[in-house]
Amino acid sequence: MNTRADRGQRSLTSSFLERTARVVVFHPDDDDGQTLTNHLRRMGFQVERCWPPTDTLPERTDLVFRALLPEERAPKSEWSGPDAPPVICVVSYENPTFIDQAIKMGADGIVTTPIRASGLLSTVVMALYHAKRSRQHTQRIERLEQKLLDSRHLREAKGILMTMHHVSESEAYDILRAQAMEKRVTIDDICHSVIQAGEVLQIARGVASEDGREKE
Repeated sequence: MNTRADRGQRSLTSSFLERTARVVVFHPDDDDGQTLTNHLRRMGFQVERCWPPTDTLPERTDLVFRALLPEERAPKSEWSGPDAPPVICVVSYENPTFIDQAIKMGADGIVTTPIRASGLLSTVVMALYHAKRSRQHTQRIERLEQKLLDSRHLREAKGILMTMHHVSESEAYDILRAQAMEKRVTIDDICHSVIQAGEVLQIARGVASEDGREKE
């Protein structure tokens, strides 16, 4: 009997696999590297393998497998940033050193050699899922930060208009809104213009004051 949870899980998995994901495998040219590449291709992924790791990734890379070797005491994180793809580390055996290296690199998963098909798809889907969630959280935080910044700009612009035109706060807001509608831009764009104009006027007043003192 199919449960609703089962149908939902299949839907989530299918959403990650409905298009051909591009996977880059940084692994030496050995049996494990070839086995991993073959398994991923059989799963329907577009795979590119090379070694050593490069500083840049091909465009539209969705996922990276990165081998950690015992002689690499401190492998660097070659790819970072909010748009960086998830990274799954490949290790020869589980030990604290490899795990610490993977954590420092910001890895989203670990697979051990010898490479087996069992569990590989789950690791890939979970890495893609968590990377997507992380990007969504980052975007949400950025939107909230922008909202706070816009609110601060609005308060500052209203204060400038209230001082310059001796109007109330609600009247200052009406002026900003009317200007935004007339110019077909956002209120925040108008706020930026008012703030910049206020800064120019303040500088001009400061220069005029300095000139007046010099004449005295």
